[in-house]
Amino acid sequence: MNKHILMLVDHQLNPAKYTKEQLKQNAADARAARAAADVATRAAARAVRDRVNVNAADYWLSEYFVNTGENKQDYIDAINKGNKQ
Repeated sequence: MNKHILMLVDHQLNPAKYTKEQLKQNAADARAARAAADVATRAAARAVRDRVNVNAADYWLSEYFVNTGENKQDYIDAINKGNKQ
C-alpha cells in the first residue's frame, strides 16, 4: 500500500484532517521517493494545486489505481480500521 496515496484517499474521506502544508509535504515526499511511479507523484501534486477541484484529484487517484492494479477499497478499509483504534 502506498502511503502517499493512502493520505490522499484519507483526505478525500476526511477533507479537514490535513492542512495544505501536510498535503504539500506529501507531494514532496512522493516526488523524492518516486515510490509509486509518476502517477502517484502527479496525484499528490495535483491534490495540492487543485484542492478545491475534486474531479482532478479523483482523476489522478483513478489513474493510480488503474496503473498499479491496487484497489481503492483496500485503502478506505485501512483508513476506517485506523479511525476505529
